[in-house]
Amino acid sequence: MHGGVVGALAAALIATGLLAGAGSGSAAPARTCDQFGSFPLAGATYVVQNNRWGASTEQCITAAASGVGFTVDTARHTNTTGPAAYPSIYRGCVYGYCTQKSPFPRRVSDLGNLRSSWVTSRPTGGGTQQYNTAYDIWFDPIATQAGRNTGAEMMIWLNRTTWVQPIGQKYYEIVLAGTRWEVWYGRIDLPVISFVRKTPTTSVSNLPLTDFVREATRAGVVKFTWFLTSVQAGFEPWTGGTGLRTSSFSVTRNGA
Repeated sequence: MHGGVVGALAAALIATGLLAGAGSGSAAPARTCDQFGSFPLAGATYVVQNNRWGASTEQCITAAASGVGFTVDTARHTNTTGPAAYPSIYRGCVYGYCTQKSPFPRRVSDLGNLRSSWVTSRPTGGGTQQYNTAYDIWFDPIATQAGRNTGAEMMIWLNRTTWVQPIGQKYYEIVLAGTRWEVWYGRIDLPVISFVRKTPTTSVSNLPLTDFVREATRAGVVKFTWFLTSVQAGFEPWTGGTGLRTSSFSVTRNGA
């Protein structure tokens, strides 16, 4: 729900290559347990962020040994009223730092063919874990936002556990990308529209993100004149979370 929360210091360290794993000669996969620790992947085309914004309990993430992915290798969370964190991977601009060759920020009216593929794994530990797997896509009225976005947040939930639910309430259902989604709406400081997949899945291929943005715009949550600043994909662990994994991830605009 607050996937854009990454510290300016972390962004600066990524940009200067000082975070773990930033150097191409690292023998071991990058790992961080810092609250807002981050590291780049695929030549800094993507950034992985620990983003433990909602709890003080320990959480650590490790880059995949190969490919574009990461694992939540430690998560000792006990939250029951909201997410403890949003360990995630993103492409775009977050708190003034932009990934390499980013197609974002991009005006909503000029998004083109925006697609994403994402393969995830469920956590270890069975039914004691409470979490959701979701995209977090951010919008802002200006292209050069150096702080937290001020427009809107759009989430696309692939799956969730028993009592985890989005901000606000369900308003209607819609078919997008060949399957049915619940559409939830609410707000804290920003309006949040969430698409929750009726049939849970752990992976998507060439998901047409533009279609979801178009529906969020039709619903009046997002404006055509705003800019999409980043596409993020990760997990919101509430209780537990150890073993959540992204095996591969990509987001492209017009195929690049």
